[in-house]
Amino acid sequence: MNVLLVRVDDRFIHGQILESWIPHLKAQNVVVANDELASDHFQKVIMSMAIPERISLRIVPICEALNLSDDCELDDKRTLVIVSSIRDAHELFMQGFIYMKLNIGNNKGSEGAKQISYSVWVDEVDLDMLKELMDRGVEVNLQSVPRERNIDMKTIIGMVSP
Repeated sequence: MNVLLVRVDDRFIHGQILESWIPHLKAQNVVVANDELASDHFQKVIMSMAIPERISLRIVPICEALNLSDDCELDDKRTLVIVSSIRDAHELFMQGFIYMKLNIGNNKGSEGAKQISYSVWVDEVDLDMLKELMDRGVEVNLQSVPRERNIDMKTIIGMVSP
């Protein structure tokens, strides 16, 4: 599996993914790693109906994402991985699912979170996790769609950290 990008987006499959990210990345495969969605048959059916037939879709719990490297159907396929939160992106990496690019497109706010872009809110735990990922060589950026300006997290993390 050729992981092009891991994206944080709690909406999973929607217009920005279908109309912008998949074509931009020339993705052949989309993996959604989310425990809740993976156990919801109805939502999985809805998500799969939105994806064009030429794109393969896997919806798996986070702990099973690492096993996809053994899936021969995904060998060398250009893959977009979607998770619902920075915490999930961090957990995925810490479990051994290594990726080099993390795009934060949409991250819901919680109490005490700071807004750092139109659709991204982070709290102290998120910032610590992002710092750890960046320290491990992951390139982290904020960008809703490819045609928008890409904001490198390294350039703004000092402004949002205490």
